Amino acid sequence: MTADAPPLWFSLPEGFTPVDLEQDPADRVDLVANGVEAAFGAARPDQKLGLVIAAETALQAQLREGAVHLSLCLGRTSDGTVVQGMFAVFVRPEDLGAPGSYPRRAAAQLAEAWPEADVGVLELPIGRTVVAVRNVPVPVPAAVYGTSEPLVSTVRQAEFLIPHPWTSHVIAAVFTTEHVEYWDEWVPTIAGAVRGISFYAPRDETVDDQPPEQWDRIRKAFG
Repeated sequence: MTADAPPLWFSLPEGFTPVDLEQDPADRVDLVANGVEAAFGAARPDQKLGLVIAAETALQAQLREGAVHLSLCLGRTSDGTVVQGMFAVFVRPEDLGAPGSYPRRAAAQLAEAWPEADVGVLELPIGRTVVAVRNVPVPVPAAVYGTSEPLVSTVRQAEFLIPHPWTSHVIAAVFTTEHVEYWDEWVPTIAGAVRGISFYAPRDETVDDQPPEQWDRIRKAFG
């Protein structure tokens, strides 16, 4: 995050494990593998290996794009299938235009750029938010699965664009999973993760720690 980017706070639902963005990749793979083993020890070895490989491949891609927060989510579906998703948050400088105008304008731009996506504007606790859901083809190097040719994996991505209320930034929260067939079961999990993003400090941090222009907002938010 750049020095002038606004701070964010996260309260993630059960099942999400934040990733240390500064951690050595080898240590990170070991951590993910241990987490998979602890949560899904009864899963087949190929399932567990696939989860670890998919996690690290996705993490590397998000780090290259400048993520300021990454979390892995492991879960089990109603039919017992082990599934995995990734939650990434980016802070992007952007001219938001006239107050309140960004969501509708951004939604129209995304609908034009991604005609295959479901695009809309939602009223969330954090504010009016643009959401776009689409399937994205992701190339997978042949070395990952030991094949002679590169593969293409289709992931489903839900992207939420949230204008910051007092700076010229947009918060992009992106949830991605390759377990597309279980999308309906993912929706409550995704909603919980997005609702956990806050522009305001938790109650145990004092108002004096915040810039003066935020004090009134914090009092209104937390009483």
